[in-house]
Amino acid sequence: MRILFLSAVEFELDAARRAWGGGDAEYLATGIGAEATVRALEEKFGGGSIFDRVVDLGVAGSSTERFPIGSVVHVTRERHGENPAAWFVQENPWPELGFLPSASGHTLQELSDHLRSPGAEIETMEGAAFFETCLRHGIPFAEIRAVSNRVGERDHALWDIPLALRNLETALRTLKTLLK
Repeated sequence: MRILFLSAVEFELDAARRAWGGGDAEYLATGIGAEATVRALEEKFGGGSIFDRVVDLGVAGSSTERFPIGSVVHVTRERHGENPAAWFVQENPWPELGFLPSASGHTLQELSDHLRSPGAEIETMEGAAFFETCLRHGIPFAEIRAVSNRVGERDHALWDIPLALRNLETALRTLKTLLK
């Protein structure tokens, strides 16, 4: 099974590299933001690379007590902050991801986008673009995020990125076992 792991930045991909290793896995740091994600995926998919599955991963903010810092979630619905009425939905979630709680995400360009996105639980910067691109190409996908902070909290001293990345790596190890 060929699988592509992607994230905005390299340090988030390290959790996947440690959990998954080599084999048929590829790793892609897209750059930060929706535009960078679409551009990197279109180049990867258009370049003849065929993947059985694609996983977007990384840290995220939580806007609900349901997902405290350290939680790892499977995002099954995403929307752009500037268009909060339009949801992108993962129609056929992988059964192997049933060990993770599902969450709804919203891709923020500005903090004020959060105020227009009721019902979204996880803040992402690239998730909706990832969903939209994978749906357009018909490629099976999943978004797995680990909560490092509360939405709106800009004091990085209150964030716990190391905990989020450790828990993300553990979740990816579990997924690897379930996919074999």
